[in-house]
Amino acid sequence: MSWDLILQALETLAVIIGVVFGLVQLRQLRVQREVQAGIELLRPLQAPQAAEALMLIHGLPDGLTEAQLTRSLGKNFGAVMGVLALFESLGPLVARGHVPIEMYADSYRGVTVLCWQKLRPYIEERRQNGWPNLFEWLQWLAERMEQRTPRAGDVPAFDRFRTWVRGSDYERLSA
Repeated sequence: MSWDLILQALETLAVIIGVVFGLVQLRQLRVQREVQAGIELLRPLQAPQAAEALMLIHGLPDGLTEAQLTRSLGKNFGAVMGVLALFESLGPLVARGHVPIEMYADSYRGVTVLCWQKLRPYIEERRQNGWPNLFEWLQWLAERMEQRTPRAGDVPAFDRFRTWVRGSDYERLSA
């Protein structure tokens, strides 16, 4: 075997190792990006004002018209609309894949569906009155969340993850 052949084999091996290393690095970068997106996703909806608005939404009776909703919420109407606007801005991020839908669902599936359920009559009334795409991404997110796990089949995390011991258990218990 000649030295030239050995050197060519080593060069080829070095290129292959470099490509594999690069692919591994790209995968790790994607995972880091998803984790960072998840952390950023938590910030606006973890603010005290958003939590208060979500509690107000939770306390609303179903089926309120626009007039009933504005009367019921009074000065808090703007805060509730602000929370809906947050969901509206998250929709395209999920749709584009910038925020994995699994990560979104883990944090916000329940409140997304709740907001749509409670405020759907108001939103549909406003759409009929000339704003046809009002909160379109909220609706899209709520429909995706319902497709993933209908509320009737929802198992709270404290039950679903009761046997969790380490991070590697997450996939098995999420299925």
